[in-house]
Amino acid sequence: MHVVLGAFLMSGQPGFRQAGVHHYARELLRALAHRKPDDIRFTTLLSESAVDQLTADERSALNARTIAHSIESPLRRLRIEQFILPRMLRELRADLYHGLGFVAPLRSPCPTVISVMDLSYITHPRTHKPINRIYLRVMTKISCLRARRIISISEWTRRDIMQHYGIDGARIDAIPLAVDHERFMPLSAAARAAFRTAHGIGERAVFYLGSIEPRKNLTRLIDAFARLPEPAQLFIGGGLAWKYEEMLTFVHSLGINSRVTLLGHIEPQDLPGWYSSCAVFAYPSLYEGFGLPPLEAMACGAAVVTSNTSSLPEVVGDAGLMVEPTHIDALAAALGRVLDDEAYRSELQRRSLHRAAQFTWAHVAERTLDSYRACMIDPHGTEQRP
Repeated sequence: MHVVLGAFLMSGQPGFRQAGVHHYARELLRALAHRKPDDIRFTTLLSESAVDQLTADERSALNARTIAHSIESPLRRLRIEQFILPRMLRELRADLYHGLGFVAPLRSPCPTVISVMDLSYITHPRTHKPINRIYLRVMTKISCLRARRIISISEWTRRDIMQHYGIDGARIDAIPLAVDHERFMPLSAAARAAFRTAHGIGERAVFYLGSIEPRKNLTRLIDAFARLPEPAQLFIGGGLAWKYEEMLTFVHSLGINSRVTLLGHIEPQDLPGWYSSCAVFAYPSLYEGFGLPPLEAMACGAAVVTSNTSSLPEVVGDAGLMVEPTHIDALAAALGRVLDDEAYRSELQRRSLHRAAQFTWAHVAERTLDSYRACMIDPHGTEQRP
């Protein structure tokens, strides 16, 4: 079976674009490259700016081909996916096309699979730019209706697809994301002490990582943090996405500028240090299709405070302290409990490591391959060969 992978949302540019869907595409491609199934061969389409996200061996295993210098412009992506890609699929004699980011060509010459991260553009429309919201509303729905199979990254997203698009759940494979356990692990005591010294991290530090946008609920996190007594610190990592000005203004209005540090984009090699060195990882997002940062934090042995909404309970299980994200007092109490109760914090850290170990990219790759194989079988169990 010849599977063509469309990794058009992989980004070569640091910042908020190297968040959820970029991370999913990169890690899935890496895992697929190392599986090397006998019955499936790949061709991977991505931009020139993103090609160095894969090693030379991975590019070879996936038969990586660049399709444009950059595909981050929505209009350029639309042109490539809907007008250029169908012709390429015919030329490549593809048996199956997998769109790794919400959309497949509407006139695909072969069966399609699409991966859907979340439906926040429907459930939380004000958290998206209008042009992105319109594009996703139209193109994702049609792509889902026409796809032979859909991969959702959580049971929550699977249920959303069923509810909002009326699609039979039998066509949707919920495949939770994972963490790279070779990269994300606890720092040694010596390395943690050195990292804290180098970055001015105290004993009562709270860390957030994610794009800076309304859906992440950062204004309420800052409000909750401001109620904690000094010398608590808040470190906010992640690229500025949109509508972040309110958060910056709010920090200034509370008079806590000296206690809040905006880190901006954090280099991947530094993430385990931040996760391991701060006392609490806080992620009070209003809506997540999965939520990779809490899982990465748990793999590094962090004590996690997060929301009790959307997919986040699926990720943290009993390893994190979950609260209603719109209740600022509850969020402040949760942060305070983890900071003040060393025994409880240690217990959460122990649970975190156990929970995170259950999520591996090898498992994600294997289940994705199963989805491809299921695409070639019709409802009567007959193998299909396009």
